Amino acid sequence: MKTLVTGGAGFIGTNLIKRLLKDGHSVVSLDNYSTGKKENHQKGCNYWTYDLTDKYCPVLEVDEYEVIFHLAALPRIQPSFDNPKSTFNSNVISTLTILERARRTMTPVVYAGSSSVHGNKYANPYTCTKWLGEEVCNMYSNVYELPVTICRFYNVYGHHQASDGAYCNVLGIFERQFKNGEPLTITGDGEQRRDFTNVEDIVDGLLRVGNRLSVAHIAGEEFEFGNGK
Repeated sequence: MKTLVTGGAGFIGTNLIKRLLKDGHSVVSLDNYSTGKKENHQKGCNYWTYDLTDKYCPVLEVDEYEVIFHLAALPRIQPSFDNPKSTFNSNVISTLTILERARRTMTPVVYAGSSSVHGNKYANPYTCTKWLGEEVCNMYSNVYELPVTICRFYNVYGHHQASDGAYCNVLGIFERQFKNGEPLTITGDGEQRRDFTNVEDIVDGLLRVGNRLSVAHIAGEEFEFGNGK
Protein backbone atom coordinates (compact mmCIF):
# COMPACT_ATOMS: atom_id res chain seq x y z
CA MET A 1 0.00 0.00 0.00
CA LYS A 2 1.37 3.42 -0.96
CA THR A 3 0.78 5.84 1.87
CA LEU A 4 1.23 9.59 2.39
CA VAL A 5 1.87 10.81 5.93
CA THR A 6 1.78 14.57 6.53
CA GLY A 7 3.78 15.64 9.56
CA GLY A 8 5.83 12.50 9.05
CA ALA A 9 8.92 13.82 10.85
CA GLY A 10 6.97 14.61 14.00
CA PHE A 11 6.31 12.56 17.12
CA ILE A 12 3.24 10.57 16.06
CA GLY A 13 4.14 10.63 12.37
CA THR A 14 7.52 9.01 13.03
CA ASN A 15 5.98 6.18 15.02
CA LEU A 16 3.33 5.66 12.33
CA ILE A 17 5.94 5.55 9.56
CA LYS A 18 8.04 3.03 11.49
CA ARG A 19 5.03 0.73 11.74
CA LEU A 20 4.01 1.24 8.09
CA LEU A 21 7.52 0.37 6.89
CA LYS A 22 7.65 -2.63 9.20
CA ASP A 23 4.38 -3.85 7.70
CA GLY A 24 5.85 -3.55 4.19
CA HIS A 25 4.09 -0.42 2.95
CA SER A 26 5.54 2.27 0.66
CA VAL A 27 5.59 5.60 2.54
CA VAL A 28 6.02 9.25 1.54
CA SER A 29 6.32 11.96 4.21
CA LEU A 30 5.53 15.67 3.89
CA ASP A 31 6.74 17.96 6.69
CA ASN A 32 7.72 21.63 6.95
CA TYR A 33 9.90 20.83 10.00
CA SER A 34 8.41 23.57 12.15
CA THR A 35 8.15 20.94 14.89
CA GLY A 36 9.35 17.79 13.06
CA LYS A 37 12.98 16.68 13.27
CA LYS A 38 15.24 15.25 10.59
CA GLU A 39 16.79 12.93 13.16
CA ASN A 40 13.40 11.17 13.15
CA HIS A 41 13.88 10.04 9.53
CA GLN A 42 13.38 6.34 8.96
CA LYS A 43 15.27 4.36 6.33
CA GLY A 44 12.95 3.40 3.50
CA CYS A 45 10.62 6.41 3.74
CA ASN A 46 10.71 9.12 1.06
CA TYR A 47 10.86 12.47 2.92
CA TRP A 48 9.88 15.78 1.34
CA THR A 49 10.27 19.21 2.94
CA TYR A 50 7.13 21.13 2.14
CA ASP A 51 4.63 23.51 3.73
CA LEU A 52 1.04 22.60 2.92
CA THR A 53 0.05 26.27 2.92
CA ASP A 54 2.23 26.83 -0.19
CA LYS A 55 0.59 26.80 -3.61
CA TYR A 56 2.30 23.86 -5.31
CA CYS A 57 3.78 20.57 -4.24
CA PRO A 58 4.92 18.09 -6.91
CA VAL A 59 4.46 15.14 -4.57
CA LEU A 60 0.78 15.95 -4.20
CA GLU A 61 0.34 16.48 -7.93
CA VAL A 62 2.19 13.46 -9.32
CA ASP A 63 2.02 10.53 -6.92
CA GLU A 64 -1.03 8.38 -6.28
CA TYR A 65 -1.80 7.09 -2.79
CA GLU A 66 -4.11 4.47 -1.38
CA VAL A 67 -4.54 6.35 1.89
CA ILE A 68 -3.45 9.69 3.37
CA PHE A 69 -2.78 10.10 7.08
CA HIS A 70 -3.07 13.84 7.74
CA LEU A 71 -1.16 14.46 10.97
CA ALA A 72 0.47 17.80 10.09
CA ALA A 73 -0.48 20.57 12.54
CA LEU A 74 0.89 23.05 15.02
CA PRO A 75 0.16 21.25 18.30
CA ARG A 76 -0.37 22.41 21.86
CA ILE A 77 -2.67 25.06 23.28
CA GLN A 78 -0.31 27.52 24.94
CA PRO A 79 1.86 28.43 21.90
CA SER A 80 -1.28 29.02 19.82
CA PHE A 81 -2.15 32.13 21.85
CA ASP A 82 0.94 33.89 20.49
CA ASN A 83 0.64 32.53 16.94
CA PRO A 84 -3.05 32.38 15.97
CA LYS A 85 -2.45 33.03 12.25
CA SER A 86 0.26 30.36 11.95
CA THR A 87 -1.95 27.95 13.89
CA PHE A 88 -4.89 28.62 11.55
CA ASN A 89 -2.77 28.14 8.44
CA SER A 90 -1.15 24.94 9.71
CA ASN A 91 -4.30 23.37 11.11
CA VAL A 92 -7.03 24.52 8.71
CA ILE A 93 -5.52 25.62 5.39
CA SER A 94 -3.24 22.57 5.27
CA THR A 95 -6.26 20.34 5.86
CA LEU A 96 -8.11 22.02 3.01
CA THR A 97 -5.08 21.47 0.75
CA ILE A 98 -4.96 17.75 1.54
CA LEU A 99 -8.71 17.22 1.16
CA GLU A 100 -8.79 19.04 -2.18
CA ARG A 101 -5.92 16.87 -3.41
CA ALA A 102 -7.66 13.74 -2.16
CA ARG A 103 -10.95 14.76 -3.81
CA ARG A 104 -9.41 14.60 -7.30
CA THR A 105 -8.61 10.91 -6.93
CA MET A 106 -11.07 10.05 -4.11
CA THR A 107 -8.18 8.98 -1.90
CA PRO A 108 -9.23 8.01 1.65
CA VAL A 109 -8.05 10.45 4.33
CA VAL A 110 -7.53 9.81 8.05
CA TYR A 111 -7.58 13.14 9.90
CA ALA A 112 -5.78 13.54 13.24
CA GLY A 113 -8.24 15.33 15.50
CA SER A 114 -7.90 16.42 19.10
CA SER A 115 -9.80 15.57 22.27
CA SER A 116 -9.72 19.29 23.13
CA VAL A 117 -12.72 19.87 20.84
CA HIS A 118 -14.94 18.34 23.55
CA GLY A 119 -14.35 21.43 25.69
CA ASN A 120 -14.87 25.08 24.80
CA LYS A 121 -14.09 25.23 21.07
CA TYR A 122 -13.35 28.94 21.31
CA ALA A 123 -11.11 28.84 24.37
CA ASN A 124 -7.89 29.06 22.35
CA PRO A 125 -6.69 29.14 18.73
CA TYR A 126 -5.43 25.53 18.78
CA THR A 127 -8.74 23.97 19.84
CA CYS A 128 -10.71 26.19 17.49
CA THR A 129 -8.54 25.34 14.48
CA LYS A 130 -8.59 21.59 15.16
CA TRP A 131 -12.38 21.78 15.37
CA LEU A 132 -12.51 23.78 12.13
CA GLY A 133 -10.33 21.10 10.53
CA GLU A 134 -12.94 18.54 11.52
CA GLU A 135 -15.69 20.69 10.04
CA VAL A 136 -13.84 20.91 6.72
CA CYS A 137 -13.48 17.11 6.77
CA ASN A 138 -17.20 16.70 7.41
CA MET A 139 -18.03 19.07 4.56
CA TYR A 140 -15.88 17.13 2.08
CA SER A 141 -17.43 13.89 3.29
CA ASN A 142 -20.99 15.18 2.87
CA VAL A 143 -20.67 17.28 -0.28
CA TYR A 144 -18.08 15.31 -2.25
CA GLU A 145 -18.54 11.88 -0.61
CA LEU A 146 -14.80 11.79 0.09
CA PRO A 147 -13.92 8.83 2.35
CA VAL A 148 -12.53 10.73 5.34
CA THR A 149 -12.48 9.70 9.00
CA ILE A 150 -11.68 11.74 12.12
CA CYS A 151 -9.53 10.17 14.86
CA ARG A 152 -9.23 12.21 18.06
CA PHE A 153 -6.12 11.82 20.23
CA TYR A 154 -5.87 12.05 24.01
CA ASN A 155 -2.56 13.32 25.45
CA VAL A 156 -0.23 11.06 23.48
CA TYR A 157 3.12 9.98 24.94
CA GLY A 158 5.92 7.61 24.01
CA HIS A 159 9.07 7.18 21.93
CA HIS A 160 10.17 10.25 19.90
CA GLN A 161 8.08 12.63 22.01
CA ALA A 162 9.54 16.12 22.51
CA SER A 163 11.25 16.67 25.86
CA ASP A 164 11.86 20.41 25.53
CA GLY A 165 10.60 23.48 23.67
CA ALA A 166 7.20 25.16 23.41
CA TYR A 167 5.52 22.07 21.91
CA CYS A 168 6.58 19.65 24.64
CA ASN A 169 3.74 17.97 26.55
CA VAL A 170 3.66 17.27 30.28
CA LEU A 171 4.99 13.70 30.04
CA GLY A 172 7.87 14.94 27.89
CA ILE A 173 8.66 17.48 30.63
CA PHE A 174 8.43 14.76 33.30
CA GLU A 175 10.76 12.55 31.23
CA ARG A 176 13.37 15.28 30.93
CA GLN A 177 13.16 16.17 34.62
CA PHE A 178 13.46 12.53 35.65
CA LYS A 179 16.53 11.97 33.47
CA ASN A 180 18.13 15.12 34.91
CA GLY A 181 17.38 14.11 38.49
CA GLU A 182 15.05 17.08 38.95
CA PRO A 183 11.77 17.13 40.91
CA LEU A 184 8.69 16.74 38.73
CA THR A 185 6.66 19.91 38.28
CA ILE A 186 3.13 19.38 39.58
CA THR A 187 0.44 21.95 38.76
CA GLY A 188 -2.30 22.42 41.34
CA ASP A 189 -2.76 19.84 44.11
CA GLY A 190 -1.84 16.84 41.94
CA GLU A 191 -5.27 15.24 42.32
CA GLN A 192 -6.50 16.08 38.80
CA ARG A 193 -6.82 13.30 36.24
CA ARG A 194 -6.18 13.18 32.49
CA ASP A 195 -6.43 10.42 29.89
CA PHE A 196 -2.95 9.61 28.52
CA THR A 197 -2.49 7.32 25.52
CA ASN A 198 0.64 5.49 24.40
CA VAL A 199 1.68 6.36 20.86
CA GLU A 200 1.79 2.68 19.87
CA ASP A 201 -1.94 2.43 20.64
CA ILE A 202 -2.52 5.56 18.54
CA VAL A 203 -0.60 4.05 15.63
CA ASP A 204 -2.53 0.79 15.94
CA GLY A 205 -5.82 2.71 15.81
CA LEU A 206 -4.72 4.76 12.80
CA LEU A 207 -3.75 1.65 10.87
CA ARG A 208 -7.01 -0.10 11.70
CA VAL A 209 -8.97 2.88 10.41
CA GLY A 210 -6.75 3.39 7.36
CA ASN A 211 -6.97 -0.27 6.36
CA ARG A 212 -10.75 -0.33 6.68
CA LEU A 213 -11.62 3.10 5.30
CA SER A 214 -11.70 2.05 1.65
CA VAL A 215 -13.60 -1.20 2.20
CA ALA A 216 -15.88 -0.62 5.20
CA HIS A 217 -18.67 1.82 5.88
CA ILE A 218 -16.70 3.98 8.30
CA ALA A 219 -16.33 7.08 6.09
CA GLY A 220 -17.63 10.09 7.97
CA GLU A 221 -17.15 8.36 11.33
CA GLU A 222 -15.39 9.83 14.37
CA PHE A 223 -13.20 7.71 16.64
CA GLU A 224 -11.93 8.59 20.11
CA PHE A 225 -8.39 7.24 20.67
CA GLY A 226 -8.35 7.22 24.45
CA ASN A 227 -8.62 4.81 27.35
CA GLY A 228 -11.41 6.59 29.20
CA LYS A 229 -9.54 6.36 32.48
